[in-house]
Amino acid sequence: MKIGLVGFFGWGNFGDELFIKAHRQYLGDIATLEPINNLIKKPYFTKAVNEVVENFDAFIIGGGDLITPWTVSELYWKIEYLEKPVFVTGIGVPKWGGYNKNAVEKYRKFFQSDSIKTFIGRDKESADWINKHVKPSILCKNFADLICALDLPEPPQSGEKILGVSLRSRRGGEDDFTEVRRLCDSAKKMGYTIKHIVLANQSTGKKDYNVIKKFAANDEEILYSESLDEMCMAIGQCSAFVSMKFHGTVVASMYGIPSIILSATDKNLNFSRLLERPDLVSSFKDKYLHKKLAYEPVRIHSQVRNMLRDNARRGYDVIRHSIQMEFKV
Repeated sequence: MKIGLVGFFGWGNFGDELFIKAHRQYLGDIATLEPINNLIKKPYFTKAVNEVVENFDAFIIGGGDLITPWTVSELYWKIEYLEKPVFVTGIGVPKWGGYNKNAVEKYRKFFQSDSIKTFIGRDKESADWINKHVKPSILCKNFADLICALDLPEPPQSGEKILGVSLRSRRGGEDDFTEVRRLCDSAKKMGYTIKHIVLANQSTGKKDYNVIKKFAANDEEILYSESLDEMCMAIGQCSAFVSMKFHGTVVASMYGIPSIILSATDKNLNFSRLLERPDLVSSFKDKYLHKKLAYEPVRIHSQVRNMLRDNARRGYDVIRHSIQMEFKV
């Protein structure tokens, strides 16, 4: 059986590339799993979409913030996918861009199809919005973000007191990281070593590296790697973490490392609620950002991590069972 993976794959974004690892960890023994897009710009495929669909027995769409209420992606929600069984998982709903009635109608047309076999949001807030506004043919359930289920590599321990920092490039141009610099300088006075971790590879990694290289001081380390495991292990070595990237925070948290969140987006706020750590939410522009870092950071409790891991794994159990029932495997 061959299942096509529909998502933001190939650009090198940390979380999206980790989704592939998680899918293969939990579903790779019952199907061959391959991203369906072979281009990273429109039209995303070198073949006609119906020819792409013919090459797969089913599709898994997700995870990520893939239902944007103001627009509809030309990659994720093509009606042609519905010619095969579709399993949707790990879906978030960002709300910062407003609400467009025509976009939501397109989502309804897609999700009210009988081809939708599983529908999972990555948090309660997203699932509630989907069930209220999209009104799918099957109830959208919710489980923790898919990466909470992933087996992370064991990091080598250095014995150092390390503050990991992950900045990123953004389309709007250069950001003012004055307050992040203030945080790093304050951290060094508390005995932290600063390690900048580029949480991306491929084309996105190059852009993020350029931002970080410009920001980092001469006495601060930069880790830039094409290996997802190396990125994860670098996070796992930290005593505390500061991140513009959601899945940097997720991975840090699953290692038990408190991660100061540099943007109060829906997904970050929802995840901080699950962690019961609203104190970690901030902004890279916050003039009190440097006060968020403790001399001795409070780790994410093992019971919270175990709850998230078990919950995310139950989500994969739901997908796996649905696939097995559909194909009698």
